[in-house]
This record gives sequence, C-alpha cells and structure tokens, in this order.
Amino acid sequence: MEHSFLATLCAIVITGAAVFAAMAIPEKTEEPKIPEETAVFVSEEPKTMVLGAFEGKLALFIGESPYPNRIFDFFIRNLPPEDQNLLSEGIVVSSEKELELLLEDFMS
Repeated sequence: MEHSFLATLCAIVITGAAVFAAMAIPEKTEEPKIPEETAVFVSEEPKTMVLGAFEGKLALFIGESPYPNRIFDFFIRNLPPEDQNLLSEGIVVSSEKELELLLEDFMS
C-alpha cells in the first residue's frame, strides 16, 4: 500500500509540474495581417522638373514629357539673351523652393 501511495503521489506531482510548465510557455501569436487594400507600394522615383520655354513663354516640364505641366504668363523675349539661351536648353530644378526662386528671378 505504501508503494501505491508513493507512486500516486509521484504521478500527481509530475502531472502538476507538466501542467504548470505548459501554462508558463507563452502562446504563439500570429503576425498581424495587412489587408491587400492597405498594402503600401513603393512608387517610382520623383520625376525631374525642368524650367524652360514653350511657345515663347516660361514653362515647367515634368519628367520626359515634351509638353509642359505649367505655362507661366511670361514671355522669355523680355529676358536677357543669356537667360533665354538657358531656358531654351532647360534648367533642371531640384525642389519647389528652387523653382520659386528661379521664377521670382526671371519674372521680376
């Protein structure tokens, strides 16, 4: 009888230890899934801005388009010949601030 009591006690202790160990192990959580509608896609690189001339007026070209994105109400014939040459070749503009400064210089 002593032997069966000791065996039962050991079985209870081992079972308790196994249950405790199982409870101590954190559950594996799944990574949150991003719905396809909200997936983020990397866009292409920003397109080049070029200040130039179109039909005699100051114009802003975006990317490789032969047609301007914006045409300003300012005739380049009012500028010195050096500036007219620069604009006919195109001036690459790196930011909106730089564009603002160039327009201010040419149109003042």
